[in-house]
Amino acid sequence: MGDRGTLPRPIRPAVPLITWCTARYIAHHRSRLVPDSEPIAPGTQAQLRDFFLPDVLAETRLVRASMPNPKFYGLVRILGIGGLLEMSSIGAITLVDVIAYRERMSRSTLFHELVHAVQYRVLGLRGFARLYVRGFLDGGGYEGIPLERQAYELEGRFRRSPNNAFSVEEDVVRRREAGRL
Repeated sequence: MGDRGTLPRPIRPAVPLITWCTARYIAHHRSRLVPDSEPIAPGTQAQLRDFFLPDVLAETRLVRASMPNPKFYGLVRILGIGGLLEMSSIGAITLVDVIAYRERMSRSTLFHELVHAVQYRVLGLRGFARLYVRGFLDGGGYEGIPLERQAYELEGRFRRSPNNAFSVEEDVVRRREAGRL
């Protein structure tokens, strides 16, 4: 799609609408799934407490569920935007403070999704949606989204050295302040 800030002209006016639709999708499905969700098991919380604030671990919920593709995908495809994620192929998705997963999650996948929960806390739903959409469009797809790159990077750091504590929240705040999200 081009470098940051260089979206093709026909797409630029649609970015606020796509962002709004993305935020609505997240909010709707979070509300739909939260009644069936459960807290993270205390033992798992204990394993992750050196990386996440206690509130993040206590307030984030888990639910086994499949996610439908967003209805606005048709509009996005008409605009010529490809490479959209098929929700049936993803293992897990974070909807603010609810993590929906299709099959049992590994500890590293849970870590990745908890990074997104922290991003939502720092950025808010609208801020997260705006940066996610903009990152997808500017970065040329899923792999170019800075929010995802951060989650994968921190997940990898955790996987390589699970006993070497670091603050995910500090990393998110630092990158936000540096304009790297």
